[in-house]
Amino acid sequence: MTDTTYLLDESLSKLAIIRDIEKRQADHGAEAESPEQLEETTRRLQEAERMARSFVSLAHETVHMLAYLSKLVPRPFQAGEVVDRLASMLNYNLKQLAGPKCSNLRVRDMKARFSFSPRVLLSEITSVYIHLGLYSTDAHEAVDKFVIAVVNDDRSYSVGLFQEAYTILERRSLKDAHSLEQLLEFAAKCKDAKVDSKVIDYLESVAPDEYLDPLLASLISDPVRLPTSGNIMDLSAIKGQLLSDPRDPFNRAPLTIDMLEPMPELKAEISKWRAEKIAEYQSK
Repeated sequence: MTDTTYLLDESLSKLAIIRDIEKRQADHGAEAESPEQLEETTRRLQEAERMARSFVSLAHETVHMLAYLSKLVPRPFQAGEVVDRLASMLNYNLKQLAGPKCSNLRVRDMKARFSFSPRVLLSEITSVYIHLGLYSTDAHEAVDKFVIAVVNDDRSYSVGLFQEAYTILERRSLKDAHSLEQLLEFAAKCKDAKVDSKVIDYLESVAPDEYLDPLLASLISDPVRLPTSGNIMDLSAIKGQLLSDPRDPFNRAPLTIDMLEPMPELKAEISKWRAEKIAEYQSK
C-alpha cells in the first residue's frame, strides 16, 4: 500500500516537472534561457523523463496486481489491521486520478513516451473498491469495515469523486455497464455509511475513557489486554501496530499477537452500552 502511493506520487511529480518544462519552452522558446540555464533545464528534463518511465511502469504493475489480488482473495485486504491504510491509499489516488487537478496529469505523448495511462489506473483502482466494498455470500462484516474505512478518511474521501470516476470511465468505455453499476452501488453504500459515521462520532464523544482505544481514541469493539503493559486496546488497532513493530507501544517490550489476552466480559459490556447509546441517539 505504501509502495503504491509512493510510486504514483513519484510518477505524477516527475510528469508534472516534464509538463512544466515543456510548457515553458513552448511558450517562450529555448532562446529565452542562457546557455547555462538551457543546459540545466535539459538535464532536469532528461532526469525527470528517465525516472518517470521507471516509476510509471512500476505503478501500473503494482496497481494491476492489487486489483487482481483483491478480487482473488479479498479478505486480507479487509482485515482490521490494514483496512484503514488501504482505504486512505485508494482515496488519495482516486483524488489524484479523478479529482479537480486530474488535468495536470496530461503530458505530451505520455502513452508513447512513458506508457502512462491514467485512465487504466483509474479503472483498476475503482475495481479494488468494487471487489472489497460489495457483499459476497458470507463477508458482510468485512465489507462493512472496508466501507466505513473509506468514508472515515477525512483527508481524501468525497462521494463526488466516485461520480467523477464514473463519468470518465463511461465516456472512455473503460468498464462495462455492469461494472459501472457496481461502482455507483458502492458510492451509494459510502453515502449511507457516512450518515452512520455520525453515530460513531456521537458514541466516541460520550464514551467513558475505558471504552476508548488509548492510541486511536476510537470506540473499542474487541478489547484485548496487553500483558506486557496491562493496557487495553482494540484488537484490530494493536494487530495493525504489531505488524510493523512487534513491541508494546507503551513500554516497547517485545509483544506478539498470540500473547494478547481477550476480554469477553468487557466486550459484552461495551456492546450493551453501545446499543443503548445508539437507541438514545436515534430517539432524539
